[in-house]
Amino acid sequence: MDCCSTKDSVTLTAADAPRVCSVCKGVSRAVTRKTMLLMLKPEVFDRIGEGFYRFCVSAECRVVYFPENDAENFTTDDLRVRVGVKQKSDPIPLCYCFGFGEADLREEIKATGDITIPQRILSLVKLGMCACDDRNPSGACCLAEVTKTAKRLMKELAL
Repeated sequence: MDCCSTKDSVTLTAADAPRVCSVCKGVSRAVTRKTMLLMLKPEVFDRIGEGFYRFCVSAECRVVYFPENDAENFTTDDLRVRVGVKQKSDPIPLCYCFGFGEADLREEIKATGDITIPQRILSLVKLGMCACDDRNPSGACCLAEVTKTAKRLMKELAL
């Protein structure tokens, strides 16, 4: 099974239940400890508590990971990478496996009037070349976010 299949490649139990961000009360998704360790700066590792953590998907909230118990939250300042959904200015990463960002989508639209990046990502995914659950701070496939951003930019740049 590839990381962008329709079935979630992360096996979690209690963390599968819907939870809201402890700060903004927005939508969240479960993440693995491995994803957190790959994304967090090493100097904050000692703040990781026991139990499950979640990724806050709200663009307006600085919290990236929050625990389901009383441990500390982790914000954008605690990560090694920029979290695309939390950014307002370039570079805004979208695809962490293949290095595409919002600027790449914008440039392709301006140059060709069309966009092929989502299809290129999908082709690479089908070849088994993605590692979203490890490389994406959300621990999830980027295709939905890339496609949503591509549609938004196509509308904005057509004006």
